[in-house]
Order: sequence, then C-alpha cells, then structure tokens
Amino acid sequence: MRRACLGALLLVLAGCHRAAGPAAPEAPGTLVGQTLPLLPSPNLRLVVEGHLNGRPVPVVLDIARALTAVSSGCWDEKRPRPPTVGSARVPDVYAGPGGVRDWPLVRVSGLRVGGVALGARGVGLTDERACAVTLGADVLASYAFTVDPLRREVTFEKSRATAPTEDPAEEVFRLELAREPVGDWPLLAARVTQGEAALTGPFVLGTREPFSRLALEPAAAQGLQPLETASNLPPRAYVVDAVEVASGVGVKPVVLEAGVGWRNPITLGRLGPDVWGRFRATLDVQGDTLVLRRPRVQVSEGRQRCARPGSQNPEEFREESCFGLHVRRGTEGRMAVTGAVFRDLPEGGRVHLEPLGEDGKPLTLDCQVGFSFSPTTRGATTQHLVPWPRLAQAMPECGEALKAVRGYSLALFEEGQFQECPNACIFVHQPSTRRTVCECQPTPLGEVAVPRRSNTPQPPTKKEREQEPEDPK
Repeated sequence: MRRACLGALLLVLAGCHRAAGPAAPEAPGTLVGQTLPLLPSPNLRLVVEGHLNGRPVPVVLDIARALTAVSSGCWDEKRPRPPTVGSARVPDVYAGPGGVRDWPLVRVSGLRVGGVALGARGVGLTDERACAVTLGADVLASYAFTVDPLRREVTFEKSRATAPTEDPAEEVFRLELAREPVGDWPLLAARVTQGEAALTGPFVLGTREPFSRLALEPAAAQGLQPLETASNLPPRAYVVDAVEVASGVGVKPVVLEAGVGWRNPITLGRLGPDVWGRFRATLDVQGDTLVLRRPRVQVSEGRQRCARPGSQNPEEFREESCFGLHVRRGTEGRMAVTGAVFRDLPEGGRVHLEPLGEDGKPLTLDCQVGFSFSPTTRGATTQHLVPWPRLAQAMPECGEALKAVRGYSLALFEEGQFQECPNACIFVHQPSTRRTVCECQPTPLGEVAVPRRSNTPQPPTKKEREQEPEDPK
C-alpha cells in the first residue's frame, strides 16, 4: 500500500515538473554521511539550518508528512513566489475526515540542507508567514538518521539492511515500526499508564513537534484523566505516570498534550522526542525500525552508576559517567550549552558547571551556572543559549561576564529539585545578591512546574522535615 501511495505521489510531482517548463539543471546531492547540528532549543527539536536561494531557512525533519513543503513566507515583493504548477492530494495525519489534504504545488530550486543541494523539486506550499521548509517522507524515507540528544546532532546514513556494530557500554533496544495502511505513517506501539488506568496501542512516530500527544476519546474510554481546565475549555494536557515502548523502556512521569479532535481512528496519538529523545535514536523509516541506545547502568550501594561512553571495558561504571555536557560556540559571545543525565533522578537534581577561559582554565565569577532537573527517569536533556535574553535583562552584569566564557566543564552534582527552576532548566545564581534567573524547558503546560499525580500521600522530603515546626508536646 505504501509503495502505491508513494508511486502515485511521484507521478503527480513528475507531471508538475513537466508543466513547469525548462529550468537550469541542478544535480541533487545526498545527505548520506552528513552530520548536521540541530538549531538551538531547550526541547529536542529536529530542525537544522538550510538555505533557499542563499537565504537561511530552518528545515524541519518530519517523517510523518508525505510531501516536502515550503511556507509562503519565504517570498515577498523582492523575491517573487514561483508560480503554482499543480496540486497534490496527499495523506495528512492532522487532516480532517478522510485523512487527506490538498496542497498547491510549486517548483523550488536552490534548496540546500547543510551544504547539500537537494535539486529542483515540486513541493507543497503552506500559508505560514514565517519562512520555513519541512522535509517529508518523499526525501527522508531513503535515509536512516541518528539523533544524538546530548550533542544535538543528526547523522544521515543509507537505510540499513544490517545491524550496526554493538557498543558494550550501551543498552540497545530494536523496536519494529508498523505502517498506517492509508497514510503510510510509521507507527510505534506504546503503553500509557496513569494510576490503575492503562492504554496500549499504536502511536504515530513523530519528529516535527517536541511533545507527544494522547487522543482524548480513547484515553477517556480507559479512564485516564486530563488536567482540569477552566469551565467550558477543552483539556490541555495529561500528566501520566509512564509512557513505555517496551518493558522498562520509556519515560516516567511525563506531560502529554491532550489530542482534542485527534482524527486518525486507528492510532492513539503521537509519540514525540520527549519520549524517544531520552535515547540516542536511529529512525529507519524504510527499514521499519527504531533503534534506541543509552549507557548501561548498574546499581551499587543504592546508587546508579553508568558505563563510560565508548568504553571497551563495560565493567567501568562510575557515577560521574551519568552526566553529560556539550558546548557549541555560537555568535555574539553566546554558546549553546547542553546538559544530560543518564541515571534516574527520583528527587530531581542540580548539575553545577565551571566556566572556563580561553586557556581552558577555570574562571572566578560572581555568577554560578548550572542545570536543574525535576524528578524524572534516565535520559533527560536540555539545551540553552548562554547568555539568554531574560538573563541579560535581569542580571546584565552576569550576562556580560558570561560572554567572556569560552567553555564549561562539569562540577558538583546535588540531589533534590531546585524550586525556583521547575522542569529541566539552566540557571544562573549570583551569590552577592542572592538572585537566581533561569530559563526552563517548556512542557505542554508552558514553563510552569509540572503537577505530580499520586493516589497516596507522600512522606515529606528531608528539606521539608527540617522546615517543620517542633512538636510542642
């Protein structure tokens, strides 16, 4: 079925190409062997830099979209839009009844992803005002691409027919993808639990949006409860205990978007990078395979220790190997700083960073930098540009001081959630003024603290016990 759908789409595009008239030849390149940095974002988003006729544009990787598309915002009075050369009716997971959408088609040349020219091609035209390109399955299906959430990079290879080399320091999970019979979207089975309620079935494997989405009607049928909203407003989100794609392989807890009006009747929603992005993931759409990797962990004396990445001796488990840091220099004195935690954080935690100068030696600053994480399971990552706009406004002296930093290294780790900075955040604390400014990773609820569900009372934490008044008796 999917070959028939794709073949019909290619025939439509081929006909449009002929109708467009002669054009300057542009040999299409291949993304095989390319490793591209993702554009900086607190959440893991599959967006890379591209160029359209020399103009920088964000390029979104969307394996659930059948047709590559470009927004009308990429043209203006100075850059006339190419003429419409036809239309294409293609499956769309977000479309209304029938599951298809009609796209006007334009013939685009001068599109590059990284440094690779994709050649002249027919693409769908959206009405988005911001200039952006979305690569769909018509381009991506021939590749297997690996997403590294710590380095925030995506690497392209040919669709694999053989298994990759094993790393003894990693756990590897190979999951089979099914295909939606009409739209040909990749599907992954998952189990969602909330208290005693559970929902198991196929989800669309998504790469476009950072959040997973749970269809409202099947969730309600199984007794899952969304968060309360104001009267007469539709639900916004679910706080669930776990989303698992195999036994013990997933995320807990997690906030899911409420899929009000989710229109695909045979799927339960969408699984996004907030679930599969907890792992170094290889998505092979043509090979119907999703491979998830993470460092091996062992428990010793009640604490989790992790294997050192790339270690030839998997017996070398250390606590410091459970934390990752990646720094990519940017422009205007800013750099993209990514933090990762590869072990469970049942009480949350804080990872402090040490700023480094040009010579690689530590700098003494009145501005302490670190990451905070809410209680979560293994694989949490967050990325931030330092300094960020709100920091420059609230603490201009720290904003200027951090522009002189040329790198960071991992320093102290502390157990416990940082109340001033909920979710996964970067923070700067100034001891002289006792001020803290943070930028937090949004959830479907925004940057607010994620409420924690529980059916039983939880004992107070050590910090809460210390703050309790003494019993007068």
